[in-house]
Amino acid sequence: MRVGQDYQDLLSENLSMQSIPGYKQTLPVFSTDPHTVTNRAQLAGSGNPAAVRMNRVIDFAQGPVLPSGDPYHVAIEGQGFFQVREADGSTTYTRNGSFGISSKGELQTADGAPVLGKSGSPITVNTTSGGNVTIGADGTISINGTPQGSLGFAHFDNPSASLQPGPYGRYVAANTADAKSGLASNDHVLQGSLEQSNGNPVQEMANMIQAMRLYEANQKSMQAVDNTQNQLISSLGAHAQA
Repeated sequence: MRVGQDYQDLLSENLSMQSIPGYKQTLPVFSTDPHTVTNRAQLAGSGNPAAVRMNRVIDFAQGPVLPSGDPYHVAIEGQGFFQVREADGSTTYTRNGSFGISSKGELQTADGAPVLGKSGSPITVNTTSGGNVTIGADGTISINGTPQGSLGFAHFDNPSASLQPGPYGRYVAANTADAKSGLASNDHVLQGSLEQSNGNPVQEMANMIQAMRLYEANQKSMQAVDNTQNQLISSLGAHAQA
């Protein structure tokens, strides 16, 4: 039942994040381990031969890319990630390309974190004179044909193993050496578009209903065992008094 509750929490999280650009759904991996007990309360007095547990794995599969019409919105088709500078100075990685320009002319995320360029520094765009903003397939930002900077990218051989959830839906590299500079081969950038969540809300709702039914079935099984034990205790008590 504890694992069932964890599964429902995971599904609720996936459903609540469906509208976030670039969100990657989390998948459950269920296992039993007769040697490792993750929660001894699961086994206490039950005689259970194995502990049931659920691990979380992030699914980094490509999500659908849709046009947004904003020239500072960017989507990656492929395996690459944008790089972002956090308030503590660390670098995080994201597929959410819903960028904008700050009052200082810096390219930033929707929550105000600077987007990093190829040099590893924030990108400053000169917007004072206006003009046509273009972002090339390699991430080069130009205004009226004049380069303003280039988006910095990273990619990972195995992002599911290398990346962990971080702030604001971004990801943190467990080992910074896993981050390879630049886009992966065959990656390209689309301006004026956003990658959508790679989850399927209809499937997640179906999974949620199934998870609730399994939870209720386990709950009823426990209640049936409790009732049987209560009847046995009452019967033994009556025997003892007789």
